[in-house]
Amino acid sequence: MQTGEHKLIVSQTALPDIFVIRYAGGLSASALYAYLWINSFYHDKNFDLKNIYDSAILSKKDTDEALAELVKNDLLIRNGNSFHQTDIVYREVEDFYKIEQAYKQYAADLPEDSQQRNMLAESIQNTFFQGKMAYIFASLIDKCLYEYNFEQTVVYSMFQEGLEQGIVKNANAMKALAKKWYEKGITNDKALAEYKQTGREIKHCIEVMGKLTRRRMNELDIQRIEKWIIDLNCSCELIEFAYRSNEYRGNIQMRNVEDTLLKWTSAGITDVAGARKYEEENHKENKRKSERRKAKFSGSVTGAEAGITADDAIKPKSTTEEEDKPAFGKNDPDDAMDDILDLFGGEDD
Repeated sequence: MQTGEHKLIVSQTALPDIFVIRYAGGLSASALYAYLWINSFYHDKNFDLKNIYDSAILSKKDTDEALAELVKNDLLIRNGNSFHQTDIVYREVEDFYKIEQAYKQYAADLPEDSQQRNMLAESIQNTFFQGKMAYIFASLIDKCLYEYNFEQTVVYSMFQEGLEQGIVKNANAMKALAKKWYEKGITNDKALAEYKQTGREIKHCIEVMGKLTRRRMNELDIQRIEKWIIDLNCSCELIEFAYRSNEYRGNIQMRNVEDTLLKWTSAGITDVAGARKYEEENHKENKRKSERRKAKFSGSVTGAEAGITADDAIKPKSTTEEEDKPAFGKNDPDDAMDDILDLFGGEDD
């Protein structure tokens, strides 16, 4: 074996902790693999699409999607077909400095509960980050407390939900979650309790609809159910009744259920009793219409349905002067006989 024919790959590639804490949890498997590969071979170097395609670490389609995801998350900088890794450590230090300066400006005006704030931050750090929380999450806590005016219990519950959704260590996703809660008014314990109750209702309804349809609810199905419960204010019982009201179709689609719910809510119906009464009355009306149509188009109809009055039934049909003439145009019977004889070569004059 010639020297240099094979090379052991034993070098070590260092990744900053901020990548693990802030970015890794929010990346797809393909994007994470691509980033690790790029960091190993092109750290602090430019590379282009051809370099990645030639490496064949992923299919062309997966490569394009992975690079697009890395650019979107500010881990790569793209210039045409050329790429360069973002210096995430430098950016982290720069962002930290800016936030620290901004924090100092309003630190003197912080409420007297700053001690409770520190206790909250420490609790979140120990519970969700194993004692190592990046400053960006500490700044998010401050944003929730002092800009969004969240109660402390709401802030803690928000991180708990982030854990359940698998995004608690994804800074961008957690920022989006905080903004979502703020826009929905989930800032105090009362609103939080209502939100949790709605969440339980949605979860229960997903299970019920899964059993009714005998399939797993997909993302679109879940979005529909959330819309029915949150926007239309429908209970799970009403949703189930709407499904059963469509059983005559055989193959029930989720849009059929939604159309039924929209029809009911437009009529001011909010519970199963009202929906059942509405459907019964609607069924009776449809039956009456069907009977009227059947009578109208059947062979045996009454004179009134046909538009014939009693006088019309006994009045002889009127005729024209031409229709009243005899068959051979004569009024005298003898003249009529002469016409008949003429047809068969009758008597001579």
